Amino acid sequence: MKTRTIKKILSKKIEAWLESLTDQKVRDACRRDFIVTGGSIASMLLREDVNDYDIYFKTMETVEMVSNYYV
Repeated sequence: MKTRTIKKILSKKIEAWLESLTDQKVRDACRRDFIVTGGSIASMLLREDVNDYDIYFKTMETVEMVSNYYV
């Protein structure tokens, strides 16, 4: 898969996840601080099925907000 295609797919997946968050403050923090890494990118480059998307956050504050949101 081309890099541009991967970016487009990741953008759609992330946007769908962000839209599922009902707390606007958590959504804004996630949008500001997320990083996508891991096997999903490698899988797409190799044209393999993607099992999941690994999301990391730049700040501990966002990690805590997301943890509390889902708990």
